[in-house]
Amino acid sequence: MHDYSQDERADMPFWRSSPFLDAGWIIVFFGTILLFAIHLEAFEYVVDLSHQHESWELDEIMTTMMLLPIGLVIYAKRRLDEARAELRRRQVAETEASQMALHDTLTGLGNRRKAQVEISRALERAEEEPVTLISIDLNRFKPVNDLHGHAIGDELLLAAGARLINASGPRASVYRFGGDEFCVLLPGAFSEDELLARVEAISVAFDRRFDLTDVSVSVGASVGATTTSDPNASMDELLSQADAAMYRCKNNGRNGFSFFESGMEVAALRRAKVEEELRQALAEDRIQAHFQPLVRLEDKTIIGYEALARWCMGDGTCREPDEFISIAEEAGLISDIFYVVLRKAAKAARTWPSELTFSVNLSPVQFNDPWLVERILQILVEEGIQPGRLDIEVTENALVGDFQIARDVLWSLKNQGIHISLDDFGTGYSSLRHLSELPFEVLKIDRSFIENLSVDTTSQTIVRTVTSMAHSLGLIVTAEGVNSVDNATAVSEFGCDIGQGFLFGRPEAVGAGRASPAANEDGPDNEYPVSDEPTDPHRKQA
Repeated sequence: MHDYSQDERADMPFWRSSPFLDAGWIIVFFGTILLFAIHLEAFEYVVDLSHQHESWELDEIMTTMMLLPIGLVIYAKRRLDEARAELRRRQVAETEASQMALHDTLTGLGNRRKAQVEISRALERAEEEPVTLISIDLNRFKPVNDLHGHAIGDELLLAAGARLINASGPRASVYRFGGDEFCVLLPGAFSEDELLARVEAISVAFDRRFDLTDVSVSVGASVGATTTSDPNASMDELLSQADAAMYRCKNNGRNGFSFFESGMEVAALRRAKVEEELRQALAEDRIQAHFQPLVRLEDKTIIGYEALARWCMGDGTCREPDEFISIAEEAGLISDIFYVVLRKAAKAARTWPSELTFSVNLSPVQFNDPWLVERILQILVEEGIQPGRLDIEVTENALVGDFQIARDVLWSLKNQGIHISLDDFGTGYSSLRHLSELPFEVLKIDRSFIENLSVDTTSQTIVRTVTSMAHSLGLIVTAEGVNSVDNATAVSEFGCDIGQGFLFGRPEAVGAGRASPAANEDGPDNEYPVSDEPTDPHRKQA
């Protein structure tokens, strides 16, 4: 007998089903007996027999036997309907179980388990049909999710998944691995130009804003890709390579795409380790504020301090911002670091003379925080600091994204009495439009123009020109990287107003038992303070 599957049994016509066939054989059997009895005129004998033996009730028995086939047909049909309904229920349950096991519950895309199966299957044919794996990570998703709520975050992920499917092109399989991480499988041989176009299309798809319910957000994406024709490669190996390329893309400017090159895995593993350790450092309150003095060049007076984030390790050493700030921005931790440094700087400033200011660096990522201004003011109120003592520093690159949002945030801060400085001028993309439309009060010339100022005529021209331009716009000019007396003399002669650098003091933490950085010692052979120790804010004369 043929062994039909559940699907075959559920879809076959009822007259081919087992219950109907069984009832048919019964009908044939009893029908044959009936015809044989008619042929032999057996009914007459039965009638005579029934009359002779009334007590046997043979007529009732015969009637029952004649109606039995009809009852069996009805019974078979009902049992068949019930069996079909049960099969349908089992099919639906199996489909739902498969959907839950192999698909993401939010977006409906394949999950990591399904990716494992399909990518492994594709790798078996990699010699004939190379496999390309693309890793996609949304930028600035965590701030959107935190600020607008999980409902908006889920809506953003749904929209991102749909946009990714449209951008991936034919034969592509799209998966969501969790959070804001997506993956695309592209089987098939592509020319270099074709593959570049496919990956670029995925990257460009996220450059447009997402218009969600009651909010429009811009997140962007970092995309990493790798290709192999080795059937012995594993999904984990390919995914590690794609992630390494994606992290390289993040380090080179966040949005965009990158292809895997040998050696990237080491950087990706290091980045993942740093992120994990940074989360732990925040939880253990090991992010500290170190202070570097700002000196008015005209009379060598300390007018304030810049608060710089330092990641203090268990062995007493500290990591510089260059080692972790970019990773904090990618991981959505930069706001936490900013508010920690701001609060600790404000707490320290309470013990300083009231005329001393302090500055804190604001990340471009934070412009997407609609509660940024309110949270800054809340910290100042809680620590008892007037807004006029705070100077927010932003880099030129912060203005490259959404200029309108940046302008609104900076003017909101300005209207609350907070000062605004343009940091690292000369290394980014600012323009005269930025200087004229944004409420900057201070322009800080990047240290790269100051370090070799005494011998580099090009740097001299730039510093002199920038200073003159800034003064014509009513801006104060700060020279960063003033590490020698010659540099201090030169920037003062060129018209710079404020100096900052190792000549006046290195960034240092507030020591145990002290309410402010420790005192400097004046250099014996010059009028500027030269010391590896920080400067005492209570001592205004440097």
